Amino acid sequence: MGYQWYWGIIFQYKIALAKGVLITLWLSTLIIATGTVLGIIFALMRRSEHPFVKYPTVFATEILRDLPILVILVWLYYVLPVFGLIISGFMAAYVGFSLTTAAFVSEAIRAGIESVPKGQLESAIVMGYNKLQAMTRIILPQAYKRILPNLMNLYINQIKLTALASVIAVNELLHIANILISSTYRPLEIYTAVAALYLIVIVPLAGIAYLIERKLGIKAKTV
Repeated sequence: MGYQWYWGIIFQYKIALAKGVLITLWLSTLIIATGTVLGIIFALMRRSEHPFVKYPTVFATEILRDLPILVILVWLYYVLPVFGLIISGFMAAYVGFSLTTAAFVSEAIRAGIESVPKGQLESAIVMGYNKLQAMTRIILPQAYKRILPNLMNLYINQIKLTALASVIAVNELLHIANILISSTYRPLEIYTAVAALYLIVIVPLAGIAYLIERKLGIKAKTV
């Protein structure tokens, strides 16, 4: 006898699933906001001429980009308590994802800035601009066309990656789904609902990213 689908289980636990979606969106929003601000700071520090600012920042961002995010989450949640620093799963996810997002944002910004010919910065300085003015008024307005599509794709990917927070007991969508499965024994229906909910969130954002790419006339690159 084949598997008997029972879609009523989704409606029975619709409130729990909705809470999981809200927590996923809230966590993603915090991560994206914090990661973007930190990423801008990291990008500026990486362009510093002071070696004690530039090279430690380059080293830190490369480590954050190279380490699997799951390793960072597990380390924050399980290793920090060994040193007397106990944080919640939500806080561990927020800190870990924000730092890794910042590292990728800084790389996207760096690549965007370096896509602008160096001669334009030199010309702006010759015209009397200082480096900050040249960066904000000349370089960044051109670089954002390459930065923005990459950031949009990065943000979309970040929302999907929050599912890994389920490993450290954050009550986001996937964790709620696993709890429901353990009590209802209905994995196919619940995982199908989870997939549909992620699509409802992701597809509109992917559409916006596509429209931005078309409007700017530049295809995003993986950073």
